[in-house]
Amino acid sequence: MTTFHPFPRLPTELRRRIWALVVEPRVVEVRVVPDNPLKVQRLVSPTPVPAMLQTCQEARNLGLYKQAFFEVTATKVNAAAGAESRYVWLNLDIDMVSIGKTSFRAFAPVALSIKRLRFERENSDESFYHFEVRELWDWVNTEEIHVVCGDGMEAWHGASHEHSWPCALENLWFFDPDDGRMMRSFEMEQMLDEALEEMNRQNDEAAEEA
Repeated sequence: MTTFHPFPRLPTELRRRIWALVVEPRVVEVRVVPDNPLKVQRLVSPTPVPAMLQTCQEARNLGLYKQAFFEVTATKVNAAAGAESRYVWLNLDIDMVSIGKTSFRAFAPVALSIKRLRFERENSDESFYHFEVRELWDWVNTEEIHVVCGDGMEAWHGASHEHSWPCALENLWFFDPDDGRMMRSFEMEQMLDEALEEMNRQNDEAAEEA
């Protein structure tokens, strides 16, 4: 793209408006992993720093992104081991924080700041089904959740109502990594309800013919 050389000569308010328009929602991958040599937890993210923050000082000073999640590994153990303090650049109003299989407990110190959450779990895992999912009750400011169904979407049939979610059900999404399906909770439940009804109908017909 051609460089717009007169940009620095634009009025300050107009430049601020243009920088704000550059900001778009991202999926930011964040993990907490063990650092074996130090025997501490380490915050890592493969998601690149937003491009605008690497452009100039003016863009960085606008506060459109903030250094976040210092608290995740801010423990006495980490400090005693001399672990480096880490952070992630985030716009918490629009960015989706994707924690993969990392435990909810690891992100408890920043749970109230996360508005959009993505995680991977298996609903057939009894530990998650009966215990871990309850930890989401404390994430009261989370407005949207994307669940990556590690054991397939069918294993999550009924999960919309069996679990208590901090977000509204219309903002609860399920993604099946095996076939790429992504649906809102009510769409998934309707599809799986209909599939179950059809299977029961076929079984009844087969039983009558036997």
